[in-house]
Amino acid sequence: MMILTSCFKQSESITPIAPIQTLAQLQREAMMSTALSAGNSELSEAAKATIEQSSDPDIFYLNLKYNIKDMDLYETVDIPNSFEKLSNIFLISLAKIFLKIKGSQSVYIDPVELELPNLNLDFDVVKSISLKKVYLEYNKDFDASVNNKASFAFIGAINMNRVGKNKSLLIGYKKALSNCNYKCLDFTIADGNIFELLKNNSESIILKPSLSIVSIPKITKLRLDGQIELQIGLKLPF
Repeated sequence: MMILTSCFKQSESITPIAPIQTLAQLQREAMMSTALSAGNSELSEAAKATIEQSSDPDIFYLNLKYNIKDMDLYETVDIPNSFEKLSNIFLISLAKIFLKIKGSQSVYIDPVELELPNLNLDFDVVKSISLKKVYLEYNKDFDASVNNKASFAFIGAINMNRVGKNKSLLIGYKKALSNCNYKCLDFTIADGNIFELLKNNSESIILKPSLSIVSIPKITKLRLDGQIELQIGLKLPF
């Protein structure tokens, strides 16, 4: 009797310890690492960030969205990330303008100094910084506590201008364009480029506000939330 035998070639498979990453994923991780390093810290829960390529092959963008809930206009907050710190200072300084309101008029306000303590930005890496959104609104819990009477209807217009040689408009608001029943101030970004302001002024920047008041505010207490979006251009790490 003839016995037939067959031999089967065995194959081996190797399971990688970690998932295999594509080149695009590795590049994205490198860009986010560069962005966090440029900001000198990890982001807090108050901030959300995305990254995207720019038209410049050597630059990428960090898109940062920073939120404040029920902001305290008097307490200094320790914020490790430099981009978040800048966002916080800008929103708080903007909100403090309303403390100067005394009556129905065009209010003269002295230039506002935004102190910039220890941002420590490396301008060999940070190549641009632009405002993309500036937004204030009454805190909803506070508004409910005053029977929904909190309103920005008393404001006719607000402008924030640069000072010095370039006196151009940075951001502005007009009552006629409000689409939130005067519960918010959604600013128009006229020229959001603040890079040169920061690069040339390491300790503070000066802005000149103008404020038109059309009536006395019904609710004088300020309990505000805010949101700011920055687009930061950074040098590619590869």
